[in-house]
Parts: sequence; C-alpha cells; structure tokens
Amino acid sequence: MDQEVMDELKEAIAQLLEKEEIHDALPMMKQAANWGDLESQKQLIDIFLHGKYGIVFDPKNGFAYARLAAMNGDAQAMYEFARLNKEGIGCAKNMEQAFYFMNKAATARYPFAYDELAVMYLMGQGCQKDIEQAGFWNLKALEQLGHTPEIDKHARMIKKALEKA
Repeated sequence: MDQEVMDELKEAIAQLLEKEEIHDALPMMKQAANWGDLESQKQLIDIFLHGKYGIVFDPKNGFAYARLAAMNGDAQAMYEFARLNKEGIGCAKNMEQAFYFMNKAATARYPFAYDELAVMYLMGQGCQKDIEQAGFWNLKALEQLGHTPEIDKHARMIKKALEKA
C-alpha cells in the first residue's frame, strides 16, 4: 500500500472522527485495517468489542480485527484474540488457538496475559498440563499486577496442585 494514500485515508478518518461522524468513518477505518494499518485495527477492536463511540457490541467484526492486529504482532490484540477464542466469542471455541495467542501475548510481556496463561497451563486448556509453568506465569502476574483476589486464588490452586504432585 502506498504510504501517501494510507496517510490521506487516515487523515480523512481523523477528520470524520473529530466531527463525531463514526458511521461515515467506519468503512474507511475497515479499509485501512484491511490494508494492514495496525492503528485502525486496534481502533476497530475498541469499537466492536468495547463500545467505543457508542457502537453496539459486534463480536464477529471484533474477532476479525483482533485477528488482524494479533497477526500484525500487537501484544494486546494477541491477548484479546486469545480470550475471544477461549470463550467462543465471535467464533467457535478454539482452545489451542487461545493458548497459542495467550502464550504469544505473555512472552511479548503483556502482563494481563500472565495469569490467564497460568490458568491455561494449570487446567491443560489448549496445552498439556504443566503446573510448574502455571506457577511461573502466576508469579509473573503477581510481580507485574500485584495481589488481586483472582490472581491470589489461582496461586492457591497452583500450590495445592504442586502439593498433590
């Protein structure tokens, strides 16, 4: 894609968004995203999955743009895409794909993926059960995100599983 054309398209999108004309901007944003523009892909994730600009939740479009951004190497998008696959939102559940992208997000240092990956290892979701890896990722979550009820609960579950092993 010619960079000058992309820049003009993104400028037109910015002008429409500034005037709060989201419905006119959406087709252009989709075009930019489909041409590989990561910024547009991430905006469309926020629009379709998180209600940005008041757009109604649209899991199929959210899934499509999360996939594009994940394939484009964005760690947060990898996490979003993994969660969609894990829950079957906008797609059929796919635990192997969920694990693959959750692992990619975690290794790309996206901290919210750490505890999710720990649970996947603990439960054998999309992977072989591996309590040691579960402990490793849970500890990284504690280090980066601190103590939360959910992370602490998972730490206790991992500790019990290690005691049984």
